[in-house]
Amino acid sequence: MRVVTHRVQPFRRRPGRTAAAVVACALVALTTSGCLASEDSEAATGAAEGTRLGLVLPDSTTDTWDALRGAAVDQGPSSGIEVSADASDDGLDAAAQISKVEAFAPEQLGCFAIAPVDSKALVEPLAAFAKKGVPIFNVGLRLDETAAKNAEVPIASFIGPSDIEIGHQAARKMLTSVPRDSAVVMVVGSDSDPNAAQQRVGFKEAVEGTLTASMSRSTGGDYSTAVRVVTDTINAVPNLRGIFAPSDTLGRAAAKAIASLGKTGTIKVISVGGTEQGLRSVQSGELTATVATYPSSVGEVVVRACREVADGKSVKPRLTTQSWLVDKANVAAEIAAYPESTQPFSDPLV
Repeated sequence: MRVVTHRVQPFRRRPGRTAAAVVACALVALTTSGCLASEDSEAATGAAEGTRLGLVLPDSTTDTWDALRGAAVDQGPSSGIEVSADASDDGLDAAAQISKVEAFAPEQLGCFAIAPVDSKALVEPLAAFAKKGVPIFNVGLRLDETAAKNAEVPIASFIGPSDIEIGHQAARKMLTSVPRDSAVVMVVGSDSDPNAAQQRVGFKEAVEGTLTASMSRSTGGDYSTAVRVVTDTINAVPNLRGIFAPSDTLGRAAAKAIASLGKTGTIKVISVGGTEQGLRSVQSGELTATVATYPSSVGEVVVRACREVADGKSVKPRLTTQSWLVDKANVAAEIAAYPESTQPFSDPLV
């Protein structure tokens, strides 16, 4: 996200940094500045006596979470926020992430932010923060609102791009990429992903009356499973001309299935993510387009939102960050700017 006042710099891990260092610094008292400032640690500090933000992510190795974490770390000093980030690094194992959340519970935090791997299972562990009055920010997968209400866990704000708009952006590109009355399939990743479900809602409503949209069976978010599912789908739908995938990984899986059946160019693939690999796949022609979601902008905003509530100000319950369609026409510029966008976007905190 580009705003007039400041710019987030890309974050890259130096060789030798390890997940163990993340865990160590997250569990040590956060006032131990030597650990926080160490070049071998991914925990970061903004101001020695400032507000502290605990941040738990699903993974520390993928482009998406690396960009979000890096932007949060970079934003910390200018916002006067100590950022201590940790990740479960165990796929979609909710128990592993719960243990990371629980490790932060005894700490004196000004804010806590989580990108949950499970929209329901991660709600109950957040009750410890809610009882202490620690504002909780939700990024990534949206926490189940009913579960949060029942557990008396108020969410200060959900921060991220509009999933309906992501679906609309993908649909607008699909409408110009395939013939009218074509069949298009929306690939399902995880059945329990509410974000992707909203993206499909946006996509379907935007193509309705022009294209025939249907859903695939679930792929479980797995690349190999997606290849098989898309292969079966292509064989079952003769008029298939487009595929909308909920991630660049599943988009690339769809492209592989298409290529194996000799239909490259006939069936277009549009995915969601805008990861570095996804952008490269657009550049090579493997993907027709990807809707970039700019996790770096999310990382920046969550830190700034923490500063706002720490100062006694209120923030909107929904802070919408940027999404942007990237295709052949603009992919080179987006790769050069990665992980930032080339496009200005209104500041969600204003």
